[in-house]
Amino acid sequence: MSAGKLKKVLVCMVFAAVLLAPVVVWLVSVGNPLDYLDHTLPPGQALYVTSKFAALLALSCFWAQCLLALARRTPVLNGIPPAPLKLHRRLGCATLVLVLAHVGLFFVAASLRGGVPAWSLLLPNFGQGYYNAFVSLGLLAFWCLLLVAYAGWRVSRGRQRWKLVHMLWFVVFTLVFLHAYAIGSESRFGAMRYVLLFVATSLVAASWSRLRVAMKGRRPAIEQPAGVALEQVRERERV
Repeated sequence: MSAGKLKKVLVCMVFAAVLLAPVVVWLVSVGNPLDYLDHTLPPGQALYVTSKFAALLALSCFWAQCLLALARRTPVLNGIPPAPLKLHRRLGCATLVLVLAHVGLFFVAASLRGGVPAWSLLLPNFGQGYYNAFVSLGLLAFWCLLLVAYAGWRVSRGRQRWKLVHMLWFVVFTLVFLHAYAIGSESRFGAMRYVLLFVATSLVAASWSRLRVAMKGRRPAIEQPAGVALEQVRERERV
């Protein structure tokens, strides 16, 4: 096997591991999912564990979408085939659906548990302790994700002015990471903890590499006018 093929195989294995890790970790954590259909359990318990599953999958899909998008112009990701625009959109839609499922199921589960609609969960509140603060951080990430997704849709319709808003995905991912690592039942422990750290580290490294490429690409454009202007001054002095 050639080095190029071996590299592609390793890349596929890494992506498969990150995407399958949530399934394995969740099943190990909850055991048999059918057991949560027992009516003797607290109200909304089945929805609550399903909400956590959606959150874990959303994080992995979000990472895959961002990394494949960065692979287009990032040297450190050389060897990873860049995602076609259609795949990028599909991963984005899958991530958004999973996040909506996570928030919606968590809201319904909390409402069933409390006996009244938990409207307070839909508004950030950082003044009620550690857990509620990081729940609010996740909610803030949710609203920002909706904005970033809308901006991406606008860009796909030719509205390039929305591209800067769409680039705020890195802020959204940072908020999601902090939310998951601080209070996630499965994301803080076992193998998923190391998967989460790998996901965050790989995206930071890829983003930094992409930023350096962008800065190098702009440098000649910035320096050229100054050089042209200097040459014009010298020409005037000769005259």
